[in-house]
Amino acid sequence: WPLYIDKAHGRSPTLDMFEKETGIEVTYKEVINDNQQFFAAIQEPLRQGRPTGWDITTLSDWVVGKMVQLEWLEKLDHSLLPNVTANLGGSFRDPAYDPGNAHSVPWQGGITGIAYNRRHTGRELGSVSDLWDDRFAGHVGMLTEMVDTMNLTLLDLGVEPLEATLDDAERAQRKLLDQREAGIVRGYYGNEYIDGLSRGDLWATMAWSGDIFQLQLGDPDIRFVVPDEGGMLWATPLQIPLGAAHPRDAHAFMDFVYDPEIAAQITEWVGYISPVPAGREVILKHADAAKKPADAAYLESLASSPLVFPTTEMKANLHDYKVLSPDEEEAWNDLFQVVVQG
Repeated sequence: WPLYIDKAHGRSPTLDMFEKETGIEVTYKEVINDNQQFFAAIQEPLRQGRPTGWDITTLSDWVVGKMVQLEWLEKLDHSLLPNVTANLGGSFRDPAYDPGNAHSVPWQGGITGIAYNRRHTGRELGSVSDLWDDRFAGHVGMLTEMVDTMNLTLLDLGVEPLEATLDDAERAQRKLLDQREAGIVRGYYGNEYIDGLSRGDLWATMAWSGDIFQLQLGDPDIRFVVPDEGGMLWATPLQIPLGAAHPRDAHAFMDFVYDPEIAAQITEWVGYISPVPAGREVILKHADAAKKPADAAYLESLASSPLVFPTTEMKANLHDYKVLSPDEEEAWNDLFQVVVQG
């Protein structure tokens, strides 16, 4: 994914340090802009039992769940991952999409919740149902990612996502259609919802936590909330496609980035939830050592932000995505396409 690793002077300090420490040469490419598009490019060789050309990839958790079902991922050797064993945060252990972290470990994480601009809403928001408030008509954003929009709507209906049935998905579709037909929703967005929120076109929108941390630095009226009904915890894990040429090198990289010093270095640049909670103390040390007041202030705000290091209360109100069977995924996608395509 673009902008998903630390950069300095056109290079990544993390990759440079890994190459120097291990002697392993890395070719790092930012070619994933959409899960479905990239998955479509690798599924044919995987289906034919051929290598994909990638030793390690970083796809969203629901795609990893699909690849686990299809047996298209190498099983991890956790004896080669001592840093992961020691430092992986509890919220990311034993996920529903990959029980026991048998085939993947998180690269970064985030929360799907609600962002809003207090200047425009005129009040604080705290419920998924706020996205159906007709006072915000024409200024509400929803996401094009089916799993996010359907699951947040299910939470508003009182449905636990892991237990959702097709009937529940149909109820969620009807609720989303009501929102669209009432003229409340302005549009369905990928990352471009950020621009709409910044311009003021969107007053309230579904959002991903890491994006909002960056926006808040420039506009303190922009808020992010885990709704009362709950939010969705997601991860973009590191995984090794079946038949990869250099699986031990991939393991070495996975373990390297779970060193708290390295994890902190990455978090300081990308601003998403780190799967290594111990990185927070490292960031605070960097803040103390910073020579420029602006750098110290940024690092302190990063370490104290619940969007990067969620509070215990926030974690308690986060839910996992259901791993859909192929038939369920097709049915849910069909329902959702009716919503977004009209």
